[in-house]
Amino acid sequence: MSTIRKFNLYCEQLERLYDPTSSIPLPTPLLTKLNKLRNHQSLMEDMWISPSIGEIPCWIDNQDVRTGICAMLKCNQCLEECRRLGMEADNLCCWYGTELAAVELALRTPESMSSKLTEQNND
Repeated sequence: MSTIRKFNLYCEQLERLYDPTSSIPLPTPLLTKLNKLRNHQSLMEDMWISPSIGEIPCWIDNQDVRTGICAMLKCNQCLEECRRLGMEADNLCCWYGTELAAVELALRTPESMSSKLTEQNND
């Protein structure tokens, strides 16, 4: 908690010293509630150390672009997970086919027929 407070004090100092001509976005103070802080967007932001020349990149300046980037990453993760689940389903079907073939073979071999007859005669 002390680290968060220290960071927030640095944010206040930076705001007082800020030069608007530098085109450097200021970091936002962090939340002090740890549950809400876990998903706080500012933790993922990359800040420039030196003044940027020209326009600020959209991914730093525009919240919609950052949200879009996160959405694309989540979409890519979902596609990757679908591929993995597809491979798992293929492996499961292959395993089941092998087991089913083994059962069918066991039922059709003469040894299994004689053991069935033996069992029926014992009953």
